Amino acid sequence: MSTPVFAVAAGWLAGVVAQLVPGAHLDETQVTTFMVAATTAALGSGWKWLQGWQQHERLVADGKAAPVRSSRERRSRKAT
Repeated sequence: MSTPVFAVAAGWLAGVVAQLVPGAHLDETQVTTFMVAATTAALGSGWKWLQGWQQHERLVADGKAAPVRSSRERRSRKAT
């Protein structure tokens, strides 16, 4: 799972953007707060996706939903 990598990248990018935006005069505390907020949002999004995927897997195991085909399976179907 690459969620922690994206969370760190989101925090870093938020810090860069906060320092480069013209007219935004943020002190070190405000930049850090902005970075933490971006990291938290990325982690929350990853957590929500994981919960939804686990629910889908449970429904597939119970026979209540069709499994998701991989892109490889879709390409092989189109070729035949």
